[in-house]
Amino acid sequence: MAKRNWITGAAAALPLWGLLVAVVLVAVACSGDASITSATSTALGPSSTGSPATVGSPTTGPATTPSSSAPSGQSVEDEIVARYIGYWDARFAANSGTPNPDDPELREYATGAQLDAVLAETQANLDQGLAFRHAANPAEIQRVTVLQVNRDRAIVQECVVSDGVITRRDSGEIVNDEVTTHNVRGEMQRVQGVWRVSAAQLVQRWEGVAGCAHAS
Repeated sequence: MAKRNWITGAAAALPLWGLLVAVVLVAVACSGDASITSATSTALGPSSTGSPATVGSPTTGPATTPSSSAPSGQSVEDEIVARYIGYWDARFAANSGTPNPDDPELREYATGAQLDAVLAETQANLDQGLAFRHAANPAEIQRVTVLQVNRDRAIVQECVVSDGVITRRDSGEIVNDEVTTHNVRGEMQRVQGVWRVSAAQLVQRWEGVAGCAHAS
């Protein structure tokens, strides 16, 4: 999974890995992670997706079926998971090769502050000569569980191994190839009948393939 950056709206930041690559939206670190409280960008980076996702039972209260139905043959939860994963796929694709902040897939899968963040990240990568690429041997661990659905809003929990690579486009130099595992709280909003990611909150972070990646 490609590395991820986290942007917050509060007052201190994750440690920088020597880059200013803008990214996701809100982040709160715990269990030994650095505190994230300021609107500062940090270089985590690409997160390749496409690995199996899971749909679980709500853990934050009863789920409420949204006002409109999912596509034929697909549950609402399946649709939400697919759209959430689709966002990370779109982010990775838009930042691979030559980053393209005008990639329509970013607007297809993100909304609100999350859209603003991924557009800023992609523009920064373009300006700074950076790009994402997959790890040689990706862990391919990404599990997404729907916790709650309430009309046009949903909450998901994600466990993902972030092991993509950030490189310099001109030289191919590897800028960041660290492997970390993230526990993420994602928020989804249905806009004009389509689910889009509106926020992604880092809850917990481990070095290497660890933590929730080892959970059954």
